[in-house]
Amino acid sequence: MTWLSRTTALALLWGTALATTSTFAQSPANGEMAEIRARMEAQEAELQALRQRLDAQPAYGFHHIEEDSCGGGAEIYRLPIVYDYCYTPDCCDDGGPPKQHVMKYYTTYDKGFVIRPYNPEENPFEIKFGGWVQFRYNGYSRNSDSWTDNAGTTRPIRNRNEFELERSRLQISGYAIDPRLSYFVQMDGDTDGSDSVDFFDYWWAWEFNDDQKVYLGKRKVPGSRQWILSAKHTRLADRPMAADFFRPGRTVGIFGATKVGENGYFEAMIGDGYRTENTPPADIDDKLAFAATNYWDPYGDFGGKLTDYDYSCDQRMRLGHSFVFAPNASIAPGQPIDESDFIRLTDGTKLTALGALAPGVRLSEFDVYLYTLDFAYRWRGWSFDAEYYMRWIQNLRASGALPVENLYQHGYFAEGGYFLVPEKLDFNVRYSYVSGYYGNVDEYAAGFNFYPCDTRNLKLTFDVTKVNGSPLNNTSSGILVGDDGILFRGQFQAEF
Repeated sequence: MTWLSRTTALALLWGTALATTSTFAQSPANGEMAEIRARMEAQEAELQALRQRLDAQPAYGFHHIEEDSCGGGAEIYRLPIVYDYCYTPDCCDDGGPPKQHVMKYYTTYDKGFVIRPYNPEENPFEIKFGGWVQFRYNGYSRNSDSWTDNAGTTRPIRNRNEFELERSRLQISGYAIDPRLSYFVQMDGDTDGSDSVDFFDYWWAWEFNDDQKVYLGKRKVPGSRQWILSAKHTRLADRPMAADFFRPGRTVGIFGATKVGENGYFEAMIGDGYRTENTPPADIDDKLAFAATNYWDPYGDFGGKLTDYDYSCDQRMRLGHSFVFAPNASIAPGQPIDESDFIRLTDGTKLTALGALAPGVRLSEFDVYLYTLDFAYRWRGWSFDAEYYMRWIQNLRASGALPVENLYQHGYFAEGGYFLVPEKLDFNVRYSYVSGYYGNVDEYAAGFNFYPCDTRNLKLTFDVTKVNGSPLNNTSSGILVGDDGILFRGQFQAEF
């Protein structure tokens, strides 16, 4: 019953009672007085029953105060979605009591726009819409005009001066059929992807309990902590160069996650490959990849953010490691499958390019082992994180003789920062390094983030990066293969 219908019913009953009282005052007959008194008592009993019924209704007001973990409160607004419903089996029969108005779903904001049921067990359907966008300026000033890869190919290095929409994402999530069966879809569009829209992630998940869950679908391969964390929470405009060089990508598979103890986490995966997003099934080999990640937060939940925006009174630390094994098959010696077109030598040469390891020879089959160690810490505005990467490329198979039997690549990054003005302005620095048989490269970066509103959901970023030879081609970060120069980035980021 809506508040309007409840108020109308109460008004009618009180009006009837007042009219009856007036009649009682004008009638001197004792018999009539007794009859009127009885009618008043019956009406009072009916009114009391109505009050009790109204009190028993859930308090689905338009808003309520919801306490947070720090003892504060936030006003959560809910817009009821109302429909007609029969309380008793005979209420819809002719002559039966009127239908009752029951609020079955409501809309609110909870880190996204949500349509949510009041009773998930009775109505197990929820949907949430969220998203975020990065509008960015890239300005690159080169120190060299060209670069030559290990296969002998020379390519130009261009100066750049451009605006772009780097990540414009829409997320749809919720649960259906059963509150334990959740879903997630993430779409991405950006200008360096020819303005096309990609389905980055989509999966169903079953929650066995509060600690254990299994995912079926397309997700990130859990092989690097910096990679697993969202790109909207990076310390500078984008991830470190070393993180992007070594990280895996997304793949379709089965993912299982569980808590370990009070503050530990473990996730394992079996999927199509090391990095198979947007790769059609015809270009994927018959080998499966395996990955796992594990971390421990000794001082309590670290969360998914690196900087200390909240100016933590208590120390937070995370220690973790990750592992990936991804064998890559080929059609025939010298004929790689598109799935393997992702790894580069440390000078930037594609591993499967003709002549990458030997003149006239093409590598087509290999196994990848990646192991990473990660650390993060924050306290009272200070924050620091680092990750070390080790990658072995073994069991090489090519169209001819190779000068090496295997390849070992390693690298790391370290970055830190401090909030000069809590929840408003922080300053960050970074160093990143990549090393291997075919060269060593690094980057230096520094920048700041400004939060103009009282939320971390709106952020302005400016940073400067000195690139001393890039081993990767990453349009997302604005660092392209062979770059040797200075990159300026300015970014507006908003999320809801």
